[in-house]
Amino acid sequence: MRIQNQFDVPIAPPDAWAFLMNIPATVPCFPGAELVEQVDENNYKGRVTVKLGPLTMIFNGKLHIEDPDGAGHTGTVKASWAEAKGRGNATTVTRFALREHEGGTRVELDTDVQLAGQVAQYGRGAGMIADISAQLTSKFADNLRSRLNETAIEHGEISGLSLASRALLNRFKRSAE
Repeated sequence: MRIQNQFDVPIAPPDAWAFLMNIPATVPCFPGAELVEQVDENNYKGRVTVKLGPLTMIFNGKLHIEDPDGAGHTGTVKASWAEAKGRGNATTVTRFALREHEGGTRVELDTDVQLAGQVAQYGRGAGMIADISAQLTSKFADNLRSRLNETAIEHGEISGLSLASRALLNRFKRSAE
């Protein structure tokens, strides 16, 4: 099934590209997602938790960024996800493009979603999946804009103490894993 979404961010395409391609920085903006491992520059392992009423599903997946074009601000993200309890899987291919729009950037997403197993039954009907996708994209965009605003504020007020404490916190997180 094919799903198209878009959202705007208040920064120019080159800056939006740099930020969006920083996967460790953007993953926390996606509802229910966490980065498990960065395999290399274009390959990642992650986990997404989805709640559908009383049902909670955890998907473990692999994400590959294919054909990133920094000059044209386009690329493709291929992902495969398996539900942790064996209830099915999902495969997505998302083509994305960043375009200048009203002094900022419009991010255009064109996604092909394939569901299998019980997961496909839960998501019956393209309308439901498209609605959920639109909601997730909207929430991601809201979180992304909030993160960009924090970065802009921090950029203006950055201090050595702030940098040192953030570095120490990141180091602590890595050693705890």
